[in-house]
Amino acid sequence: MKKRLINKSLLIVVILFSSISMYSQSHKIALSLTGGYVDGGFGGMATVDYKVNEFDYLQFNVQTNFTKLEYEDIKIPVDLYAFNAGFFFDVLRNNKRTFALALGAGGTVGYETVNNGDETLENNLLLDIETSTVVFGAYAGLDADIFLIPTIAINIKAQEIYHVNSEIGEFTPYFGLGIKLILK
Repeated sequence: MKKRLINKSLLIVVILFSSISMYSQSHKIALSLTGGYVDGGFGGMATVDYKVNEFDYLQFNVQTNFTKLEYEDIKIPVDLYAFNAGFFFDVLRNNKRTFALALGAGGTVGYETVNNGDETLENNLLLDIETSTVVFGAYAGLDADIFLIPTIAINIKAQEIYHVNSEIGEFTPYFGLGIKLILK
């Protein structure tokens, strides 16, 4: 009788421990920092994820892009500073919760400067576009996490950003790689 009670108690402890460890990578708030490629240059993104349930989350990030636009053999610097907010949902996750892939979309607003806000190029030609503009639009993307430990993951981002009123082009891709920290 005593041996049965010990076995049942041990079984309950094992079940509780395994359910706690399975839940270990479920989180409420995460922070990620990525850097990577944008069309003709590089960019970076600082992101906060806020889970609304086990599989869906709100994503807020600040993005910077530094690119070069080529015009008559002159490379013109183009900088973008933007805030993006969107909704993402998991589409793929393994049972051990070491990998997750999410799709999402949202809105973006930012500030774009062409040639550092100067209308005159280095060969004294004048640009016939607005050199400093508030841009807005939408984006869609995917967000993948490969967990190294329950609180740290490799974060991979791929997004296509559509700016309705950009002076240099409406579509901008972003491919980034970085680290995600589970905060809470």
